[in-house]
Amino acid sequence: MIAALHYEWVRISTIRSTKILLALTLVLGAGLGWLATSPMQGSDEMGNPVGPEIIDWYQAFTVPLALAAVLASVVAAQAIGQEYRFGLIRLTLTAFPDRVQVLIAKLSMVGLAGVVFALVSLAGSEIAVTLRGHPLPPDYAIVSDSTLFLRGVVFVVLWSLSAFAIAGVTRQTALGIAVPVISGLIVENILSAVLRERADWLVTILPWSAASRWAQQPLSEGQESFGPESPVAWAGIGIFAVWVVAFLAFEVVTFLRRDA
Repeated sequence: MIAALHYEWVRISTIRSTKILLALTLVLGAGLGWLATSPMQGSDEMGNPVGPEIIDWYQAFTVPLALAAVLASVVAAQAIGQEYRFGLIRLTLTAFPDRVQVLIAKLSMVGLAGVVFALVSLAGSEIAVTLRGHPLPPDYAIVSDSTLFLRGVVFVVLWSLSAFAIAGVTRQTALGIAVPVISGLIVENILSAVLRERADWLVTILPWSAASRWAQQPLSEGQESFGPESPVAWAGIGIFAVWVVAFLAFEVVTFLRRDA
């Protein structure tokens, strides 16, 4: 098992694309963090500025994390998709005949990569807000709860694992990267528009739409149920986690039973 873990660590840490994507994650975290903390000021009906200038401090971290998840999914999908594409999976299984160990090693490294990408993104955002003169959130900054950054890390890890599972099932790196993005940005938005009035509960449990709610506010007093209009951040993560487990279960079965 140690040998399989070391093999996957060397593979994922020495690939040039991993280093490039990590650097891009840092740059995007800093760049988007800088833009997000641009001062804003309210205006009256005549367009005259009113009140003090404020910044959206937490958005400097949440927006870059969404892109960090996509970049981490590239590394995650490559962890298995590239091996199928170039036939390297046969060499891997020759060196490590126990497929369970290989799969555990790959999942461990993908999960670790997700954590690293999330932390690098957060570090880039912190650099930006510090250079802006706001290393700590202003008193007026509102956040859903104290676990926001933890949810962000979990979100990136789960997104990475979903990309890994899809790439493994389809044996296509591109699908592992594209399916979560296309589904989250296009397909599920269309389904939400069509089904909102007919099957509101179904809209609530769409996987990547649920994942996108990780940074939103929890239910306020008086709200009795969870739904698309009043999402609970951890509930969205939980729904997405169930989907990811299902994707991974399918990948485990196919990886163990199909020919390399």
